Amino acid sequence: MRDPIELARGMLKEQAEAIVALANAIGQPFQDAVSLILAATDPVVVSGIGKSGIIARKIAATLASTGTPAMFMHPVEGVHGDLGAVGSGSVLLALSKSGHTEELVRFVGHFRRIGGRVVAVCESDGSPLAELADVCLPIPSRPEAGPLALAPTTSTLLMLALGDALSMALLEMRGFSEDQFARYHPDGSLGRRLLTRAADLMHGGDEMPCVRGSVTFNDLLLEMTGKRLGMTCIVDDQRRLIGVFTDGDLRRLLTRCETPGKLSAHEAWRLSRRDPSETPVRCSTVQPDILAVECLRRMRESEITVLVLSEDGSVPVGIIRLQDLVRAGLG
Repeated sequence: MRDPIELARGMLKEQAEAIVALANAIGQPFQDAVSLILAATDPVVVSGIGKSGIIARKIAATLASTGTPAMFMHPVEGVHGDLGAVGSGSVLLALSKSGHTEELVRFVGHFRRIGGRVVAVCESDGSPLAELADVCLPIPSRPEAGPLALAPTTSTLLMLALGDALSMALLEMRGFSEDQFARYHPDGSLGRRLLTRAADLMHGGDEMPCVRGSVTFNDLLLEMTGKRLGMTCIVDDQRRLIGVFTDGDLRRLLTRCETPGKLSAHEAWRLSRRDPSETPVRCSTVQPDILAVECLRRMRESEITVLVLSEDGSVPVGIIRLQDLVRAGLG
């Protein structure tokens, strides 16, 4: 019995050598396949049987998520009605190690009769599958890695690698951008970073804590306590932003003033500044449509935990907190 570690290392080395052989075999047929798919007016259909079918599903998913409309179709289901989803502008990417898989070859024949074009992925360019195809992308004929060399290992790895290479080449040729990728992955980390706006996470309307500067300090505390966001905006009589009063400001104020209850909200805010000897700088705002990750950057640079959102740079329409950004997976 072979040592598991040595077996694994040997297997991976075999597969690495096979990948290098595949890279060296890439040539004009690959370019032809890219051109054929780029010209397709209907979604690409990816198909295979057994383990090749599993790889076909993954390739279809990668194509679809990187700018090339694609779907998986099982060969047997295809000849029992699913071909109705195929048009003459479709391209079929058919995967078979031997190129002799009977169900797949039969499916390809029917696909051709509809008027679709075919790209074959197999070991032999003289196989029935290759002969039916417009383009054949050969994979190196290598023994399957592992004991007995029977289970599909190296062959499926090569199909997967070739599918990834094809997807990335198409992505490059289409000029597929990071923003487009984010739109196809809105709940992924990149999608959230590129699509989430401050307005998507803000506390606005009645949820936004806000008091006029003329109200009492006690009213300010009631607003902060009632809205439970650890802060409140302070505005003038025209609802223009004067400043933001936070839990941290409250703690500073209590160390500086023995009778805060006698203060107005505006006075409490002035006394709570980090440097009370300086004239407070007018609080700045950000537009609601700004990217949430930009809010995060500004908060970190300014060492603050809240930003005020305003359409006109004066009247607040909402607030966004650091913890809102962290909770959204952006921190």
